[in-house]
Amino acid sequence: MLYGKSGLSTLLSFKPYKGTLSNLEDGLTYKQVNIKNNESQFLESRKFQKSEIAAIFRIPPHLINDLEHATFTNIEQQSLEFATYTLTPWVKRIENALNNALFYDSNYYAKFNMAAMVRGDINTRYDAYRKGIESGFLTRNEVRELEHLNPIDGLDEPIIPLNMTTTGDAQNGKE
Repeated sequence: MLYGKSGLSTLLSFKPYKGTLSNLEDGLTYKQVNIKNNESQFLESRKFQKSEIAAIFRIPPHLINDLEHATFTNIEQQSLEFATYTLTPWVKRIENALNNALFYDSNYYAKFNMAAMVRGDINTRYDAYRKGIESGFLTRNEVRELEHLNPIDGLDEPIIPLNMTTTGDAQNGKE
């Protein structure tokens, strides 16, 4: 007698029994599992409901585990759009309410840091930092601070490439 999974697969792979079921013991009966057309339509409508719910609350489908049309690149873009078009309006409302309730007639204010939500991938972020440093509106220590790194002495001065100057400096002979 053959027992276990391997025994059953050996029995079912034997030529006369290939593609058939073995005997079921103890009065067990086989019942084929089918999904009726109307039930499969129900499953499709459930998928549609998930995407409708996401649309109502302005949430990207991948955040409610609807990955039917998802790719890596569009998930990243949907996350950025979620931060920009869904969260930012709510964050501004909350900031305004906090500022009106807590800091009315004060030099203090409440502001949420949304930079982490829209950071993007590391290559895009580092490219933006490089452009900011080379253009002179970011110092290298400011970039280190944005990346939560400790400052380094001597990196607080803005740098400007040697081939860039203003027209006034060029006329005065300054380099």
